[in-house]
Amino acid sequence: MTRKEIVQVLHDIMQHHLKLPSMEAFCEDARLNEDLYMDSIMILQMILHLEVDLGFEIPDEMLVSKDFQTVGSLADFLEQQQQEPSVVKGGVQ
Repeated sequence: MTRKEIVQVLHDIMQHHLKLPSMEAFCEDARLNEDLYMDSIMILQMILHLEVDLGFEIPDEMLVSKDFQTVGSLADFLEQQQQEPSVVKGGVQ
């Protein structure tokens, strides 16, 4: 998935699944908390959609706040996750 596709997927999740009322502020520089008014529960819901609906593997230990500050930092994180070797329960594949 390209970066542009990742950003579009984030937009779709935020608009259609989370139904954020602040989508007019959506851009790569938009801060998830301050500009899009996402709280920690909404961010967890978004992660769940990314994992279940799109097959992203996001291990709990990889969740750090710096990756969830802006749409762009989240897109960077997801791009990086695509390039990491798959982790299988019980060890690295």
